[in-house]
Amino acid sequence: MSSTQFLQIALDLESVGLLWQPEIGDEVFGKQKPAETSASVLVDTGGMTPPELRTTYLWLPTVEQMVTQIEARQGILLHAGLELSQNMYRYKTMIHSRDHSIEGEGLSLREAVGIGLRDLLMTMKGGGVH
Repeated sequence: MSSTQFLQIALDLESVGLLWQPEIGDEVFGKQKPAETSASVLVDTGGMTPPELRTTYLWLPTVEQMVTQIEARQGILLHAGLELSQNMYRYKTMIHSRDHSIEGEGLSLREAVGIGLRDLLMTMKGGGVH
């Protein structure tokens, strides 16, 4: 299941323009009553169209789905790994695109890749990286 931190990353991805093409098996989070909803797997669309699904659910992409999104933007995931030291435990990623090198870090590989993808999307839109 997803951490609160990854939920924020997924919201950020959506806000910077990552468009979800809903598929059965995708992990989602209900937008209507977030405090009462937990992450679940989309097993039935209930006859909803893709735009209705995007309005109802927040997509929680997997690491593999995010890497596919990086590649679709001609980015390369140069590094993804765990960094350990006496005082720190975190995952780091390095994404290289035509004009930028972007680092991401998080408490899980999913978070680190998500932050890197978010920042890649922001640079492609001409925004800054925070």
